[in-house]
Parts: sequence; C-alpha cells; structure tokens
Amino acid sequence: MSAERTWLVGGLSSLHDPLLAAALKAGGTRAEALHPRTDAGLRRARALGNHGQCNPAHYTVGAVLEHARCSGVEPSVFAGRHGWLTAGSCGPCRLAAFGFEYARVLAGAGLDQLPVARVEPLALLEGRVPSARPAAANALLLAVAAGDALTALGHTLRPYAVDPRDVDALLASSVRELAEALQRRASLVPALRRVRAAAREVACDPARVLPRVLLVGEPWTTLSDGDPSYDLARRLGALGVEVETPLACDWLHYRIWEEQRDARAGPGGPEVEARVRALRRAERRLRALWRYVADAVGLGPARRPDPEQLATLAGAHYDPDVRGGSAHLEVGRALQADRDRTAHLVLSLKPFGCLPSSDVSDGILSVLLRGRPRLRFLALETCGDADTTAESRVEMAIHAAALAATDELDAVRRARSLSPSDAERELAIRSPWPTGPAGPRTFACTAAEALWRAGSTGP
Repeated sequence: MSAERTWLVGGLSSLHDPLLAAALKAGGTRAEALHPRTDAGLRRARALGNHGQCNPAHYTVGAVLEHARCSGVEPSVFAGRHGWLTAGSCGPCRLAAFGFEYARVLAGAGLDQLPVARVEPLALLEGRVPSARPAAANALLLAVAAGDALTALGHTLRPYAVDPRDVDALLASSVRELAEALQRRASLVPALRRVRAAAREVACDPARVLPRVLLVGEPWTTLSDGDPSYDLARRLGALGVEVETPLACDWLHYRIWEEQRDARAGPGGPEVEARVRALRRAERRLRALWRYVADAVGLGPARRPDPEQLATLAGAHYDPDVRGGSAHLEVGRALQADRDRTAHLVLSLKPFGCLPSSDVSDGILSVLLRGRPRLRFLALETCGDADTTAESRVEMAIHAAALAATDELDAVRRARSLSPSDAERELAIRSPWPTGPAGPRTFACTAAEALWRAGSTGP
C-alpha cells in the first residue's frame, strides 16, 4: 500500500474497524477507521448506483462518500490522498458484483481515482493482503479476533448491566486500548486482561429472567452494527435480551470449510493435498488465535459453532454445496438452537436484495421452524427506511419470548418447590459472568437453567 495515502478501513463493525486500522499503522501504513455506515450514506450511494443492488454494497461505499463529504476537500483531492480497504462480497449471487458497483458509485461522486483494495477472507488467513507485508496481515487477523472478543463480551454483559451505557463506555475504552497495543506491536494479553478486570466492575443484576435470541442471516449484516443491522444486537441487549450472533471468525472458519470440501471433491493429486494441508494449518491457527483472545478477556472456552456439524444438521433441508449468503449455516444454527435449547427466538436479518438469505429465511426456515413450537422465528429485511416497522415486529416477538422465559423459570420453581423470593435470592448470588450455562440445556432461559442445574447438583 502506498505510504503517501491514508487508507480508510471499513467493512465489519465499529469495534473491528479501528483495530484493523491500528494493525495497518503498525506495519507503517497510514490508516484510519472509515466513517460509520449510515442510512444517509446508503441513500447517497443508491442514488448514484444500481437501485436493485443488495444494500451492503451501498452502505459500505456510502460510508466512503460520507467520509469524503465530511473531510471538506474536493472529491478529486480526497481521492488523491486516500485509499479504501474493505472486505470482499459474501459469495456467489447474481447481485454481488460489489467491485463494479463500488466503481460506479465512486465515479458518480467524482471519486473514480480512489484506489479500492478488497480483501477476501482466505487471502487474510493466508497473509495475502494487497500490497501489505505478511506481518501486517498477521496483525489484521489478530485485530479481527480481538474485535470478535469485544463483540462477544458486549453481548454477554449488556443484558445484565444495571446501566447498559456502562457496557458501551467499556467497549469504547477497550477499543482504544487494544488499538494502541496493536499499533505498538505489543502483546494484547495485558490489555485484554485489563478489559476483563474492568468488565467485572460493571454493575450487573444476575437475577434477571431474560429471553434468548439467536441472530442468523446474511453474513455482512449480522456482523455489522449501527444502521445496516438496525443496531439490533446492541439494542436487544439494552432491552434485556441475551443475544447470540455470528462472529467474523465464524465466517473465516466457514470459508476454510468450503475450500476444504471443494478440494476433497476434486481429482486429488499433490497440489490438492498441499492445499488441504495449508487449509488445516489455517484452521488450527484461527482456532488458537480465538482461544488466545477469548481466554485473555475472560470468555472462557467460548466454543464457536463447527461448520461440519452445522452442515450435518442442515443437510436434509439445504444442500451444503449450494453457496451464497450464509448458505447452510442459517439452517444449521437454527436447528442446533432447537436441539440444544439455547434460544427462544431465531431472528433472521438480511438486507434488501440478498437473494440467498431471503430464500433460506423466508422459504426454508419459516416452514422448518413452524413445526417446532419451542422456538419462534422472525425474518427481518433491512432497507434503510423501515426502522419503525422492524422495531414493532421485534417487540412483539421479544414479548412472546420473554413470556416463554418466565414460564420456564416458573416450571423450575415448581419442580424444586421454591417460592419466588427463594428463587430470586438464589439467582442473586449467581454470577452472569462470563456466560450462562453452555448447551445442550434443559431450559433456554439462563436463569431457569442455572436454577435447575443448582438443584440437580445440590448445595
């Protein structure tokens, strides 16, 4: 990458992007996190592009337009001073011609000379970041894992926090501290441990009886925060909902799984065997990296879904060789949540124009989960102008999930002959940190499951 340019880093979330920019700075590249993705940027980009394009393309390039507008300089001058580093598309789809759409929108805004570097997931894993040294690629991968750890930490703490704003403040300060460590090429362990210590100081109410939501859907939208996803994960957490979402490392594991499956299905030979070995090394490295950051920040084992297990679960309903969007992952995650009793509601979030995810959520999951009364299902489409409609639909679904969580707690109380006050006292001494009981569960509600397990194991 040209050292004379400032590279704008954007494409994941407000927790990931500053860390990615810091990782680039550590390698001698001038970089900064891109302007947040907003509905205003979406509208500006859509006005210059193909109105039928799926909106991740317009949200991301719209952030570039907003960044250029806020800079106060002419578009041609901005393009001469900056570059844009972003993630590639989510896979095969007739609309996912992101590169062409970026070029069209940037040209319409007078930014046609702005260099765009698109990083595909496997290229990141293999250290092949455009014009960047291998050390910088390694730092970028570490930044992705650290951003995931902060994301998971926020989802764990926020629904139990007495004041959810304390969690937002913790994450903001944590990003700054981790970014500084990355830029200095220092070990992240001390910084992550300080984050863990600060997280334990957040005032929490462990006796809360909360519904659990599994978020699935199109990869980019479920990873993003802010307007592109209705800021749904953060808002649900602040409303007292335990949320489980896919992480960027999960997507990287899936891409490795895809390549391994394709390689094994091929004709074989030395080159294929070498490729499979390289993919296995990348998988081991990614798992080790996740354990490194998860343990340091206090998430414990924090196991992530296995793509092969999800493919086995989904295989009868969705061919794992059909690619695009999250492919079989949405179906597999939903069936796993039903099997392990880890959610009251599956919420599928996909952008306007995402054909693969819409086919899965509207055509498969809506029918598949209809016969599983313990698990409710809601599909939402993000289009930049339907916040009120989405909010009302989510509130109704969450209300039903909250009633189910309360019913589960009442069932445990009756089974253990506990009064409401006895149950509350027992739960009050339970620590919600770092996570609730792992699956499989008897009850999806964490409070009910904790109370049930306490009665099963005795004093």
